[in-house]
Amino acid sequence: MSPYPKLIALDTDWTIFWGWLDVNKIGKGPNAHDPAEDNIERENGSEWVLRDRTNHQERWGMYGDVPKIIYDILKHDAKLAIVSRNKSKAACDRALWWWNATDPKDNKRKPIIQMVEFNEVYDEDKTVHMKNIKGWTNHHYADMILFDDEATNNLVRVEQGVVFQVSRDQKGLTWENYQQGLDQWRRLHAIRSPYQGQNLKSYSDPMFIGFAGMDEGTVNLLTQGKNRADLKEAARWGYAMYVADDARIAKYFANWIKSNAFGANARTHVCELWARDRKKFLATNKIWVPEDGTMMTNVQGGDKFKIAWDQENRDAKVAEWGVKMPYILFSRHFYMGGMPIAQTRWNEMVVYTHVQDALILTIPLTDQQVDEKIARGGRFVKFEEQISNWNIKVPVATKVDFRNHRENIG
Repeated sequence: MSPYPKLIALDTDWTIFWGWLDVNKIGKGPNAHDPAEDNIERENGSEWVLRDRTNHQERWGMYGDVPKIIYDILKHDAKLAIVSRNKSKAACDRALWWWNATDPKDNKRKPIIQMVEFNEVYDEDKTVHMKNIKGWTNHHYADMILFDDEATNNLVRVEQGVVFQVSRDQKGLTWENYQQGLDQWRRLHAIRSPYQGQNLKSYSDPMFIGFAGMDEGTVNLLTQGKNRADLKEAARWGYAMYVADDARIAKYFANWIKSNAFGANARTHVCELWARDRKKFLATNKIWVPEDGTMMTNVQGGDKFKIAWDQENRDAKVAEWGVKMPYILFSRHFYMGGMPIAQTRWNEMVVYTHVQDALILTIPLTDQQVDEKIARGGRFVKFEEQISNWNIKVPVATKVDFRNHRENIG
């Protein structure tokens, strides 16, 4: 049997069902019951559609694949969680009492709410919901999936490493969408190499992959085996760990992020980045994308909705090129003023949280160690020379980008 996550979390409105279940609009018609949720009823006996008995314009319908999906979750002995920002837990509970699914334990139809193990309905960021669930279960975030229609909730992936699968265009949670989430989780599961401390000798086949300049808060988290949670500094390919193949560039950015995000007095470090397991790193999906502004995002722009959807749309475009999540992204980067290199484009590698958590070891260097590496040339693994060895996909659009810049790469 294929591996399966320990917990599946489902959003409510526009994920389990269509429509907004707004308690402030329920029971506002004649002869209303109190409390408001007592006005939710089946529409003409339907097993799929509910309505407000006092105002039949207020309607909600369960998406057609949801009962089959819930059956499959429980069949695999995974825990089912409801994770919603809806402001009325009572109304959600009532709707999920009306809607039924088959319980694989006895093959009997039951209200969905009776099969929910974690009923997390309150108006907080989804990261709060998942943190609470982790506290009660002690499950690793990477053993959870959240299915949701709001891309802004992908912060559970960015900050925590939860596998996140968005549903688009108000189509809700379909069987196809569910399988996409499971496939994403299985690909991540296949590359996991557990953190075993900071000593390289704790890993049987580690592999050096590059350098990065980081703030001390991030370094402290990573060197404890925790996730990178920085949302401050510029990140044109989305929230991630940005890696260079040149120690000089990493040193440049260790200083640059002070003015960009953390302040002149912030402590920053240059770090070596290692894959904990060579074979799993080589097996991880990778893509070299063109330096195309239409795929980038301004994470310092303040529009959380756009930031979130830019990242989902980038993942969708990468998937069109045949590379599915989780993946590592490579790109060329324009020269920035004051860089201690020739005035040409240089290489960057972008490692997103779930891959970083699964596979990457961060080792901070002293200033003396950094200077010694720079004195030895600074470049010990050139990304453009690893395209074949590291199994990096190079789409036609990227090759065109190389040619346009007269770069003999790929």
